[in-house]
Amino acid sequence: MSKIEINEIEWYFRDFLFKNHNRGVSQLQLKTIPNNMIETYLRYRNADLGHISSILEIVLQNLISSKFIERRDNFVAIRDGISRLQCSKCYYVCYLGNLESKICLRCQSTELDTFKKKH
Repeated sequence: MSKIEINEIEWYFRDFLFKNHNRGVSQLQLKTIPNNMIETYLRYRNADLGHISSILEIVLQNLISSKFIERRDNFVAIRDGISRLQCSKCYYVCYLGNLESKICLRCQSTELDTFKKKH
């Protein structure tokens, strides 16, 4: 698995957490995450469950280390809220936890704006 694959799945997982957080879901059961990702995102519809699971394990460890999520028994939960921001330099959409540094995950810029909602 490449760094690109890991970064891509991390972006989709952060998006998945953001959407669940907005629906009031505060924690996710670990064993259901890979299947939910495959069912939710067209990008992964034909992906191998084992491959997705192994990459997600790396992503989960990275996100626990960055204090974005925490592991509670067989669940993961966002530690302190989540924001959807857009980089004003490269226009990348970032999903950042409130305890994370506010830097673009693509270009490392600190110039992030609240992502505008569709009307």
